[in-house]
Amino acid sequence: MKALLLLLGAGMLGGASILLAKLVVGAGISPLSYLFWQCLGAGGVLLVISALRRDMPSFAPRYLRYYFIAGLVSLALPMGVGYFMVPHLGAALAGVFTAMPPLITYLLSMCVGLERARLGRMVGLMAGFAGILVLYVPQLSGPDSTLLVYLLIAAIIPLSLAMGNVYRTADWPVGANPVPLAAGMMLASALYCLGFETLRDTVMVPSIDQSYLWGIIMVQIVVAALMYMCHFELQRVAGPVYLSQIGYVMALTTLIGGVALFNEELRPELLITLGCVVLGTFLVRPGGKKAASHAVDV
Repeated sequence: MKALLLLLGAGMLGGASILLAKLVVGAGISPLSYLFWQCLGAGGVLLVISALRRDMPSFAPRYLRYYFIAGLVSLALPMGVGYFMVPHLGAALAGVFTAMPPLITYLLSMCVGLERARLGRMVGLMAGFAGILVLYVPQLSGPDSTLLVYLLIAAIIPLSLAMGNVYRTADWPVGANPVPLAAGMMLASALYCLGFETLRDTVMVPSIDQSYLWGIIMVQIVVAALMYMCHFELQRVAGPVYLSQIGYVMALTTLIGGVALFNEELRPELLITLGCVVLGTFLVRPGGKKAASHAVDV
């Protein structure tokens, strides 16, 4: 039950994060600048929580390696590519890519020995993926001459997310707790975003009188901090495959939020999708090797 609650919590918070991003980016802030403020603020919040618990992130080389690799493949790279590709591919096709990481995560986990082939789990993942396809495929527009190039670039998103899911488990430092690791990853991601935006000379800082934007950014920081607390705890207790289903919950949350907040059309396919995701979540129960007890400290 704990794993299910963490899955739902992280997924719904992730969906809320996307909805908030729509508001801010629509107001004119560069997507990566927004991601920078999100990572910096949420990393700072998690750092304070770690300090209050007297469990500060370690800055030993072994931990720094974890922060920067996890920050790149789990957050900075896939989110950065996603922000730039969605205008070219459209939201519908982007939604299909967010549903792919669970299957890729399972295959990668089997390759590195974190999971064994199990029919029930594979059927569950396929059920969730089929549900997302039922929801998004009808929206796909006709192909154009540049679609293949954008598809090949966008394939980085699910592959990177899946690699991040597996890496965080396989290289989880022995004895490390979730919150300090999440804080280190978020701050490392902020550095990646800041570096990239500095090279492009597009770092954006809302002015003092833009209280609307700062208000959304503050809410986003809290949402992101809570999300990654759930995310890393779920990684610790349930492993990478169960964790990867966050993408399904995020997709549904974003759809429901779009209908409720942005007056988007509610389609009957949602009921089919919801049933498939519920079935998939039931079949893909927590399993496999747990990160904290099976990591190798190097």
